[in-house]
Amino acid sequence: MRSLLKADFRRVMRDKLLLIVVILAVAFAIMIPGLYALMFSFVGKEIAAILFPNLGYAKAQFFSAFSISSDFGLIAPILLAIVLCKDFSYGTIRNKIISGKSREQIFLSLFITCSVVTITVMMVHAFLTLGFSLIFFEYQSSAFTMSDFWYFLESVIFELLALLFFTSLLSWLCASMKNVGLVIVLFVAISFLLILIGTATQASYSVLVATNGNERTISILNFVNRINIANSTSYIGTGTSYHLDDVLYQTLPALIGSAGFVGLGILKFRKKDLK
Repeated sequence: MRSLLKADFRRVMRDKLLLIVVILAVAFAIMIPGLYALMFSFVGKEIAAILFPNLGYAKAQFFSAFSISSDFGLIAPILLAIVLCKDFSYGTIRNKIISGKSREQIFLSLFITCSVVTITVMMVHAFLTLGFSLIFFEYQSSAFTMSDFWYFLESVIFELLALLFFTSLLSWLCASMKNVGLVIVLFVAISFLLILIGTATQASYSVLVATNGNERTISILNFVNRINIANSTSYIGTGTSYHLDDVLYQTLPALIGSAGFVGLGILKFRKKDLK
């Protein structure tokens, strides 16, 4: 297993597409805070604060950088999928099996490599975004305290769990589909479907709460909304503390979903024709 991981990490690190991903991570980290700063200066802080109540602070920009619905959040997995799927198109997988590696080990190595690289790139992007946004904006409206520090660490852990869910999805698609084009199409389609469901349930929930709608329907919509990993950025890093139900909503769906996709990936890869 160790030799598989070394080989996979070495292959990814040598791929020129990874350099492109890193360049994009830096570019978006500079561009997005700069655009927000221009927007706030153009329309005025008062109006911008009404139109975009959260984005006037570095804290919100930092956590939104992790979102799969953001520009870089969707581009990075797509480019990494191209890198990871080269093993299948170049026949490297067959060579690994011939050398005595099991299919389970090969898939787990793929998943670990995908997770580590994706999380590292997204972390670099998010912290660079935080650094550049602090040039133009305050971190938050109040003074930063030790409780804010612990909240920050908890929020980062929740963001990493959400990324783990999407890397498990991407790994499952890489192991299941016949070509990288289909992997990209399905990953984008599934991601957008989850985002659309999250948007629809959030809007419906807000309307029903404002109009004193049916409590059972409100509870169902809230549950569906909270377990939707693509909608996690609506809750992570948006407050000052987490309750037990927040912790459960942010951890259990991500862990169960990740384990499910890893299990499906192993089952599918066992039966995959590698000719």
